[in-house]
Amino acid sequence: MDATMENKMGLPPPYEPTAPNPAPPPSYFGNDPPPPISTSTHPRTVVVTSSTVVSGSTVPSKLGPGPTGTVCPTCNKSIVTRVDYVPNNRTHIVSAALCIIAGCCCGCFVPYCMRSCKTANHYCPQCKAFIGSHLPS
Repeated sequence: MDATMENKMGLPPPYEPTAPNPAPPPSYFGNDPPPPISTSTHPRTVVVTSSTVVSGSTVPSKLGPGPTGTVCPTCNKSIVTRVDYVPNNRTHIVSAALCIIAGCCCGCFVPYCMRSCKTANHYCPQCKAFIGSHLPS
């Protein structure tokens, strides 16, 4: 059979022979050999850092649900925070759930009277600066 007859019959073209051993890919090191792996231990440099806290500018990492003693970062005075309780999404969701479960609107006002359902915003009583907030868990 000739090549035109093979194409008419839908047969694939014959494969071309390839070289038995293709050339290897180029080396990452060029003509230089890779560096030897050292088995000796080299002295290591250890860097130790410490955090310095400037006195008077620390804010407690955890503000509680009630008044908390701290140092105001604005006026640098030792204070006990003033707390304002503000309704949040949790307050509204609990109120809606009580309204649906109870079937009436009598119980939906209870979460707005409870401090545990509200966010506690802490303020400095001296300079009135915002210190932070405590979200109920």
